[in-house]
Amino acid sequence: MFSSATRSIFGTAVALTLATATAMAGEGEDGNDGSISQACAGLPSHHQLQTALESARSQSNGGFNLDMWGTIVNRDGVVCEVAFTGQNRGSQWPGSRVISAQKANTANSFSLPGLALSTADLYAAVQPGGTL
Repeated sequence: MFSSATRSIFGTAVALTLATATAMAGEGEDGNDGSISQACAGLPSHHQLQTALESARSQSNGGFNLDMWGTIVNRDGVVCEVAFTGQNRGSQWPGSRVISAQKANTANSFSLPGLALSTADLYAAVQPGGTL
């Protein structure tokens, strides 16, 4: 559906986000008040996510050239930020918001300290005959 360049750019953004989340995992958990702001401390801000999405969106990649959603989750899978590139929520496919969250959760689930994998990194491994 999207070109490999689009998947790679977005996958890299998610992987970098999750690398940060992985690095922050375990820090500041003592005395956690359970708030989302505390659970998301140290992760990229909404503005940083928006900027990364707009940068990816502005690149020519041979895809459908559609607006997109981006989601950041913390190490526990809590959704910390959601952003989109269009003028309003109706400018992107509504279903792609869920896909964005699922991809962020998948990348989080397959990341360790020092090794963050995006869904693009997992693609070949989950194909028939792949290692997963």
